[in-house]
Amino acid sequence: VTKQISYLKFSKRRIDGFYMITSSKHAGERNGGCRRCRIIRLYIIATVSIVILGLIGGDKLRFLSLITPEGVAMTIWGVGTLFFIGKFSVWLFQKAKSKINDPEQV
Repeated sequence: VTKQISYLKFSKRRIDGFYMITSSKHAGERNGGCRRCRIIRLYIIATVSIVILGLIGGDKLRFLSLITPEGVAMTIWGVGTLFFIGKFSVWLFQKAKSKINDPEQV
């Protein structure tokens, strides 16, 4: 069933036993969405979860005061540095190995 209303084309399509109303020529995707929408949804869910945790936890969450922005930043830098060193070492090893195995390289 398709209706033409002004400049948009609304269609009703059956996907996996459900009817989905889309405003384009393409069928709607279940559990999909653009990357930006998924990031926004995750941000909102995380924010609401933190607020609910703070309201429910109250004084029981005092141990979280040990986590500071500086500590989190240092942890991110440390893990990033370790990953860089690891990946760089693997790259150097593969580069040296390819030079040994390649007879055309002199």
